[in-house]
Amino acid sequence: MALMSLNTLAQHNEHTTHAANEHQEHEAGHGKHKISLYTGFTHIPSAFYEHETHEQSTGKWVPTIGVEYYYSLTRKWELGLVTDIELDEYYIQTDDHNELERNNVVILAAVGKFKPTHRIGIIAGPGIEWEFRNHATESFFVLKTGIEYEVAIEKGWELTPMFSYDFKEEYSAYAFGVTIGKRF
Repeated sequence: MALMSLNTLAQHNEHTTHAANEHQEHEAGHGKHKISLYTGFTHIPSAFYEHETHEQSTGKWVPTIGVEYYYSLTRKWELGLVTDIELDEYYIQTDDHNELERNNVVILAAVGKFKPTHRIGIIAGPGIEWEFRNHATESFFVLKTGIEYEVAIEKGWELTPMFSYDFKEEYSAYAFGVTIGKRF
């Protein structure tokens, strides 16, 4: 009986050591850094197209590109910077009933990512929204949230479909997209 227990314990330790070695090889082979390019569409439910018509709209879909950088703290936690650029012009109505033109909006957010599984990541963090223009425009606080599913391709490359929701100071938006990234 004691011999069987020792054999079971040895097999368990061998399996645990093998799994730990595989994880260390994965981390060493691909590193703690990840940089990704993002493309997708952002939906702004409160946006309308032309301020002259004042017609009720159902929102606007805006093409969006971006860059992301993540640093792995542990297997479950990463810190990152996320930048999105909405490539279109639209109008929103602010809380004080003024019309505000938004053109080529840029969002920069510092996020934390929790990975409850090897592939699923949940992100959240504060950010700011502004525009690239010659004259002064309004900037807004943003709380960026999202969920993603990482698919390893090979040699540190990953394809990641994702959904994000931005809680903005004056309005909100959600986005669907995909990133292609490299761990190094």
